[in-house]
Parts: sequence; structure tokens; C-alpha cells
Amino acid sequence: MIKMRFLPVLILILGVAYAGEYDFTVEVPAGKFQCYFQTVDNNKYKTLEIDYQVIDGGDLNINFMLMLGANVLAQETVKTDGSHKVELKESGDYQVCFDNSFSYQTRKVVFFEMFLFDEKGQLDEIDIARLGAQPDGGFVKKMEELGISIESFHASAQRIKNELNKVEYHQSLMRAHEARDRAIMGANLDRVTLWSIIHTLVLIGVGLIQVWMIRSLFESNSKMGKMLRN
Repeated sequence: MIKMRFLPVLILILGVAYAGEYDFTVEVPAGKFQCYFQTVDNNKYKTLEIDYQVIDGGDLNINFMLMLGANVLAQETVKTDGSHKVELKESGDYQVCFDNSFSYQTRKVVFFEMFLFDEKGQLDEIDIARLGAQPDGGFVKKMEELGISIESFHASAQRIKNELNKVEYHQSLMRAHEARDRAIMGANLDRVTLWSIIHTLVLIGVGLIQVWMIRSLFESNSKMGKMLRN
């Protein structure tokens, strides 16, 4: 277990957050263990979902832990990506930790998203009424004349918002996949280029040695020629 005094800690979010969706792209240096904190102290939050994906660096793998204090809520070892959903039984500072200590030279770039859901499984949004907004009586009356209630209108708007959140989530996921695929192609290109250069140099070197050895066979004063002839 890595000692906590060596852990560089970055606090991303402090205080009460009204929105329930967060996404970050972070870099974990080689040989490091880093934690990112999400403070949850609102009783409306019942579920936390986190999705992560290594999009650049080495073999695109990393160790993952989700913790609350000393309690490990979820853990994976040497994974390229993962998704976890946990019940929020208590308030506190939830830690999202990425461990790259097994890599001695390669840093890792990780994209991850966090979602905080209420008891209905919906993302928590800002409550307009809580901010002191007053209903417009004329607007309400016109809505009632059209046979539309404020509650049904709000429910429809909330459904649209949830669907848009899903679209945004999938777009973010596709961007992360595209970034990872681009990193893989770049790494493969570098690897092919490196070994092609090495093989070319070896072939040139072997060819020069063969020419030198053949020429030495026809030189009477050549020590290599004498050794080959014997």
C-alpha cells in the first residue's frame, strides 16, 4: 500500500454543488498515485456514478480506486477503462484515485466523468424556487387555458433535459474513444518507425560487413582474408 504522505492531492471541487455532472481530463505522472476529491453533503444525492478511460500514455492502463475516507468503495487493477455506480449512504469527501506507480517512465492521461443522481435516478438540477423565483400568474393562467399544467410542462422539460444529458454523455465518451484510438495509432506509428530504422541500419551494417569480408579474401596482406582462407 502506498504511503499517504507521498500522494499529491488535487482538490477539484469544494462546497455544495448544485449541478450533478462533472467531467475532467487529468495527467497522472509516471510512478505517482493521485486522488481527486468530490465533496457530497447534499441529502438529495443518492447515487454516484463514475466512468473513466485512459486516453494516452504507455499501454493505456491504470489502477483505479473510489474511496470514502479509508473505505474502498470500488477498485480495479491495470484497466483501460471502467464504470462504477455506488450508493451514497453518507456525506463526505469521496476520493477518485488513479495509481500509475507501476509505470516507471510513462505518464497517463485519464478522462473521467462523475454523475450525482437523486432518489429518482435523475441528475440533480438547480431548483429555481429555491433561488427565490416567483411564478408568473399570467403565464400560469395562459398555460391552464391551453390545457397544460405547470407540473406536466416541468416534467416534459425534465425528460428532455435528461435525454440531452445522455446525448452529451455519449458524445463525451465518443470523444474519449477517438482520443484513445488516435493515441494508439500514434504509438503504433512510432513503434513501426523505430523498428524499421533499426532493421534498416542492421541490414546496411550486415551488407557492409559482407562486402569487407569478401574483399579481404582477395587481399594477400589481409589478416581477415588469411583467417577466412584457412
